[in-house]
Formats: sequence, C-alpha cells, structure tokens
Amino acid sequence: MPPQSYTYDDGDEEAELECLRDSLEQMDNLADKTTQLLKVFDIRLKNLGRVIAPIYKSTQKLTRLYDNVEMTMGSLDDILLFFNVAKDEADTIRAGPDESELLPYLDSINRLKDASDALKQLDLDSALQSRQEIHELLRIGLGNLSQLFSQWLKQHSGGIDPAAYVNASEIPTFPTDTVKLLSMLATYLNLVNDEVSYDLRLTKTYAGIRTRHLQKSLAQFSEMCGGYVRSNTFDGQHGFSDGGGTRSNMSEIRFCTIRNENWYEPGTSPFAQYTVNIAKLFEAERDLVRQIMPTVISDETLFVTIERPLESYINTGEKTMAFIFSSPIYEVLHAVDVYGYLLETESVLTSLLVSKQGQNNGIAKMVSRLQAHLSKSFVVLINLLRNPFKEDTMPKQTGGASELVSNTLTFLSYLIGYKDLLVNMFLTLGDGRWNQGSSQDSPHMSHQASDPNDGLSIFQHYLRDVIDAVSYTIEQGGKQMKRPTLQFVFLINNHSYLARTLRDTMYAGDDDSQSLGLGDLVGRSALLRIESQIERSRKGYVATWKALMSSFPAATLSPAEKLSAFSQGMDEMVRSHRAYDIFDTDVRAMLISDATEAVVPDYEMFLRQNPDRSPEFVRSMKYTPRDIQRKISGMLDD
Repeated sequence: MPPQSYTYDDGDEEAELECLRDSLEQMDNLADKTTQLLKVFDIRLKNLGRVIAPIYKSTQKLTRLYDNVEMTMGSLDDILLFFNVAKDEADTIRAGPDESELLPYLDSINRLKDASDALKQLDLDSALQSRQEIHELLRIGLGNLSQLFSQWLKQHSGGIDPAAYVNASEIPTFPTDTVKLLSMLATYLNLVNDEVSYDLRLTKTYAGIRTRHLQKSLAQFSEMCGGYVRSNTFDGQHGFSDGGGTRSNMSEIRFCTIRNENWYEPGTSPFAQYTVNIAKLFEAERDLVRQIMPTVISDETLFVTIERPLESYINTGEKTMAFIFSSPIYEVLHAVDVYGYLLETESVLTSLLVSKQGQNNGIAKMVSRLQAHLSKSFVVLINLLRNPFKEDTMPKQTGGASELVSNTLTFLSYLIGYKDLLVNMFLTLGDGRWNQGSSQDSPHMSHQASDPNDGLSIFQHYLRDVIDAVSYTIEQGGKQMKRPTLQFVFLINNHSYLARTLRDTMYAGDDDSQSLGLGDLVGRSALLRIESQIERSRKGYVATWKALMSSFPAATLSPAEKLSAFSQGMDEMVRSHRAYDIFDTDVRAMLISDATEAVVPDYEMFLRQNPDRSPEFVRSMKYTPRDIQRKISGMLDD
C-alpha cells in the first residue's frame, strides 16, 4: 500500500502562529500584573510589620510580668512554708536522731537551715520571731548530733593495753561501719557548724574522749617507771651529776659489787616500754583521726588529742632522766637503751606533729641530755679503771677475779650490743676525748683511732683504751696483795680471765656469727699484750716457788737444816694456796704446772747432791719428790 502524503496549507499555519503570538502577549500582560500585585502586597506586609512590632513588644513585657508575678506568688508560698518549718520539724528535732536511720534527722536540720537562710532576707518582726524559733531548734538538733558523736566515740574509747600489739596497725579502734558513721557525722557537723555559726567544738569533743582513752591506756607505764625508780634507788646512792661527770664513792662500790642478775637487759626499762607503746598509740590515733575527722581540722584534732598524754610522758621521762643521771655507772646501759628508743620515737613524733614542730622539743631535750650524759659516762668509766682501788673497793686477798674487772668486761659485752647506736655518738664525741687530762705517754692508753673520721673506728679505740685500763687495774690490784705469791696469782688469774674473754669473743671468720664480738672490736694486738703480761707474771710466780729452795746453796747450813727450812716453806706455801679463789681450770692447771716445774726438779737435784742419809737428814726429809707433786696438785682444792 503506497504511503499517504499530507500537504499543509500555508494559510492555516499563519493562523496558528498568530494565535500563539496573541497567547504569549496575554501571558506577558498577566505576569506584569502579577508582579505589580506582589510588590503592592510586599509594601503592605512591611507596613503591617511596622504596625505590629510595638504590639509584640508589649506582649513580651506582659508575658515577663506574668511570669514574675507567678514566681513571686510561688516564692511567697515558699516563704509562708518557711514560717511553718519550725512547727513542722520541732517534734523530730526534739526527739533526737534515730541511730539506725540518721538521714531523716539530717534532712530536718537541712530544712531548718534553709528556712533560716530564707527568713534572714526578710525585715519583718514575724520573720525575726520565726528565725529565733528555728535557731533554737538548730541548737538542739546540732547538740543532739554532737551527743550522738560523743556516744559513738565513747563506745570504743575505754583504754587498751598497747603492749599486746606488735605495731600500730594491729591496735583495735572502731568497727568499719562505726568509723563510716562517725566520719559522716563529723563532716556534716563541721560543715553545718561553719554555715550557721554554732560553736560545736568538734575538735574539743573528740579530743576530750580520746585523750582519756590514751591516758588510761598509758597509765600502767607511768606507774611502772615510778616503781622502777623507787625499787632501784638505794640508801646513800650518789652517782655522777649531769653536769660534772665526776665519780662518787658509792657509785663506784655499786659498780664493783654488782651481780649478774642486776645487769640491765635491753628493752626492760619501763620508760623504754613507755616510749615504744606511746609511739604505737599515737600512730594508731593519727590513722583514726584521718578516717573520722574532716581534713581541714584533722591535724589540729590530733595535736589536741595527744597533747596531754605527751606532756605526761615527758614529765615521766624527766624523772627517769634524773634517776639515770644520779645512778651508778652500770645504769649507762639503761641510758643507752632509752636513748635509742627516744631517737626512734622522736622521728615518729616529728612525722605526727609536722605542723607543730615545737611540740616535740621535750623529747629532743631528753635526747640531747642523754647524749651528753653518756659521753661523760664513758670518761667516768675510764677514770674509774685508771684510779681503781680505794678502801671500800679493794680487791679481796684471795687472788680471785676482781669484781671491778669482771663487771667491766660484762659491761662491755652489753655495751657493744648497742654498737650501731654508739658509733654515731662516738663520732660526735671525737677520737680520744675520753683521755683528756690524762698523760699521753700512759702505758694503758692507745694513741688514736685507725680512722679518726669514722665512728666505728673511734668506738674501737675507746674499747682498746678500756681494755688497757682494765689491764692497768689488774696491775694496781696486784700491788694491793700482801704477799708476793698472792700478787702473781692475782695477776695471772685476772689477766687470764681478760685474755679468755677476748679470745672467746673473736667471731671473725665464724660462719655462724652474726656480729663482731668484743675481741674482734679490740683486735688481736690487745690480746697479745695481755698474754705477754701473763707470761711475765708466771715468771714472777715461779720465782716465789724457787725461793723455797733459796737455802739449798747456803754453806752455813747443814743438809738437814736446809730440808727443814724447805719443808716449812712448802707447808706455808701450800696452806696459803688453799685460801685462793681460783675457779678457772686452765689457770689452776697453769699454776700447778708452774709450781711443780719450779720445785720438783731442783728438789730432786738437791737430794741427788746429798746422797748421805744420816738420821737427822732422814728426819728432816718430810717429803719425797712424789709427795711434793701430790701436795702441789691438791693445793688449790677446798
């Protein structure tokens, strides 16, 4: 099918174009009119905005005024309620807090406090009257809380025995729940107290209760100190004063006659125990104060709490110092022990009273006085040994160990137990200061410490000088013996005792030894000097035995007369030996051996040189050599 073909009439097309042209012109006219209309509408809107703006601002002011009126009415309602708070809370406040449920009572106090703050802004007579009622209720309420605080504190503040606990952390205070309640109550009371200007004296309340607790806990130690001083003070006791450092006859007698059971044992001083336990209690109290009291008042509370117990402790310490300063030399051990405890306590109290540095001056003074006293005591001991024997302290005529010598060595054995404490003291004292006033050429004085700037070296120098002075004391004691043989027995016995003491305390190289002994500290050279003195005394002792045979060479005497003189001398010598106090088995064996060697060989030689046995000679020969040996062997038996 052939395609259809369309033909267009030019007249129709022109008609359509003309129609479109007319439509466009109409639309342009319509757009122009619309634009004009919008411009007119915009102008009218702007005019309307200018007209409405003042009205809008007035409406905002009215809204704010309405809100302010509404708020004022609400505040008036609240203020009217504040006028009724005293009446509403009176019964609760006067009834006191319920220990098991404390928060409602605290809420009541808070409402009273808020009401007081609100009414304070009103200059009305009725407001003043209501404030007075609220003020009275606050006073009652806070007073009730303070009483509750005191009540809870008292429940666990009846005193304890601090000696039953090793350290401060073990000392019981309060159950954890009670500590939390006390802390909450203390914090609240301190806060409210500041805001309402009430004088609750929270620090005073705490301190009053806990101070009595501390005093009750420490009373036993103060009583023990007093009892110790009374029981150890004897009639006629005079030591050396704190200022003079001079010997007294009575203190010298006590040092020369003291027995082993009377020596001071470390840590047994009641004041030392007092010192340890007050430190423990104060540390425990510091920890408790920090847990309970607000931080802003905790330091002041602790100071006020421990102030009176600390004063009592220092007063007891002053009495103990007076006793020590007037006591015999052996109480130096007591003084050294207390000195060590005081040093430890001073550091503890310094940390406790960091904000009150002047308050532990009492302890610092005791430490200083003790140190000065001890320094003088070391000089006193040296002087006693260098001028040892007076009428009342003369060694016995038995050749036994001198009590002054044995007590000095016992004293030194105790003293070196405080070596670590004393080395600093001797460093302060200075090398050789104990020798001031003595001749530097004295045979019983060493020259200087190996290191004059080392406290231990100075202490060793002092010990060497004491040992040399002990040796000198022995020599002086020997001169007091009335018979030559007794003199040498005394020297041998006492020097041997001294040498054995040094040998037995030389622990260096001993794997089981935990510390240096007296012998280690003094050194082997001192021991060698003493052993040489023993050898010299033995030679003198042998000479006294040989003197029994001094008649043997005499040409004017017959052999029988010589034997008779020897036998008499022998009997007297043996008889005198039976009175000697020689308890050291080594010394006894030494004396017996020396006597036997001195007599028997010469006696046997005399008999060989006189072979004739006339009747007179036989009658005069009282002892055979074997008899003499047996007699000498038993001469020291009871």
